[in-house]
Amino acid sequence: MTITWNRSCDRESDIREMARRVAQGGLADASLSDHAASCASCQETLTVASWMQQLATVPVVNKPLPDPTYLWWKAELLRRWDAEHRAAAPVEVGEQVQVGVGLIAAAVLLVWLWRNLPDLSASPISLATAPLAIVMTLSGIVLAATAAVMVRNLIRREEER
Repeated sequence: MTITWNRSCDRESDIREMARRVAQGGLADASLSDHAASCASCQETLTVASWMQQLATVPVVNKPLPDPTYLWWKAELLRRWDAEHRAAAPVEVGEQVQVGVGLIAAAVLLVWLWRNLPDLSASPISLATAPLAIVMTLSGIVLAATAAVMVRNLIRREEER
C-alpha cells in the first residue's frame, strides 16, 4: 500500500480563515468556496475544520470538578503514605532477615540436639529422654510451620507490589 501526500495548497490558510469566519456566523467567500470544491487539499482542510468546530462544542466534563482543597489533601496524604512506605522498607527487610536467621538458628539447634539425643539415652535416666524427643519433634513441626508462614507472607508481599 502506498500513501501519497497531497501537497498543501497556497490558499489553504485562506480556507482555514474562511472556515473560522463561517463557524462564528460569518459568510463564506464565493471564490474560496469554488476553489475548495476543486482542490482536494482545501476540501480536506474544510472537513477537518468543521469537525474540529463540532468537537469544540462538545462539553469536556459533565460533572463539576472536585474541590481543589480536597485534591491537595488527597495528594498530600498519598505523598505521606509513599514516604512512610519508603521509610518502613528497610525495617521490613530487617524483620525478614531476623526471622530467617532465627529459623536457621533454631533448625541448627534442633539438629544438634537430635544428634546428641542418643548420648542422652545412654545415660541412666532414660525415662527423661522420651519426653525430650517428643518436645524436639514438636519443636521441629512448629519450626517448619513458622518457616512456611514466613515464605507465604513473602510471596504475598511480592504479589501486592
